[in-house]
Amino acid sequence: MENRSDKHLIYPDIAKGIGIILVILGHIEYISLPLRNFIVSFHMPLFFVISGILMNVTGEENREFKSVVSKKAKHIMLPYLYFSVLDTLVYLLYFYATGRDGGMATVLSYITNTLTFYGISVLWFLPTLFASEIIFLLIRKDHHFLPTISICISCAAVSIFLNNNLMKANLLYGNQMLFGIFHLFAVAVLRLFPCICFIAAGYFIYPLINRFTLKKPYKSLISALALFAISYFTSQLNGVTDLHYLLFGNILLYLLSSLSGVFGVINLCLVMEFFSSNFLNKVLTFYGKNSLIIMLTHLDFYILYFAEVGGLHFSKPLLGTASHDGVLSLLSLIFVLLAETFIILFVNRFCPFIIGKNKSK
Repeated sequence: MENRSDKHLIYPDIAKGIGIILVILGHIEYISLPLRNFIVSFHMPLFFVISGILMNVTGEENREFKSVVSKKAKHIMLPYLYFSVLDTLVYLLYFYATGRDGGMATVLSYITNTLTFYGISVLWFLPTLFASEIIFLLIRKDHHFLPTISICISCAAVSIFLNNNLMKANLLYGNQMLFGIFHLFAVAVLRLFPCICFIAAGYFIYPLINRFTLKKPYKSLISALALFAISYFTSQLNGVTDLHYLLFGNILLYLLSSLSGVFGVINLCLVMEFFSSNFLNKVLTFYGKNSLIIMLTHLDFYILYFAEVGGLHFSKPLLGTASHDGVLSLLSLIFVLLAETFIILFVNRFCPFIIGKNKSK
């Protein structure tokens, strides 16, 4: 039997690099609403689809289940716990330095969010990724393609229905503490099933991606451009969406926009893999391999905040012009990536355990 774990793929790391840059852009205050709607329609589904691709590549369904769970817990849930503590400490430093926000009430909400697996800010991604991967593996082990897809889609449909009713109940009982805690945990559970569908999409599409030869990369480029056009158009029709909060708008438009955007990125990365030695690929691969560090630090460690302050300073000459917000957003992105480069090097060198890695000798 072919050992799929021996394969070295470049395009998933490039895709994660593009994905984490889109995450940063989506959090920048000054980007236009149409661009934000386009980005958020697919940037988080992209990570779940890539996860499904890599699960297929490594043949996780054929490995010992306990071993897979243990490895995922180390690489996903340990960082969740470490960064939940770090985020709380960073907030406390911010509060004592500025006196702003809710103080201990905010700390209590951080603790509640952590224990219910709802997650503090961007940390929602980690327990969602862990649990959705495990559940998908459990489904996949006992079912072939059609039953697996059917179960995933059915569970997602039920979760969306329940979430709509949960939001109505929250309007009535949201001020009650016990219901508030239940609501956080319920959302954490319900968001698993749409994410499982994205994992399934990546898992089952991988054999088709793997069949493509890169002898004619222009075909992938044309496909990428067409898919981006579909994603952009449908995202503008659908408006604001957010996988984090289970805001989908029209679910069919959301699925079309998210999957078109995701596979547009993957097709683009297949083209870029053809030119594997170029500088841009190396940069995107670096950030892709370290996307977890960027995901967990750029927002809650106030890196983006300071980057935007720096961007405001350097873009002052353009204040009041049509290009100001675009230049400010680009400068903010550059400053975040520069800061994150140093953080990545520091974490990998001195404390890799906080992201589930062993310290290199």
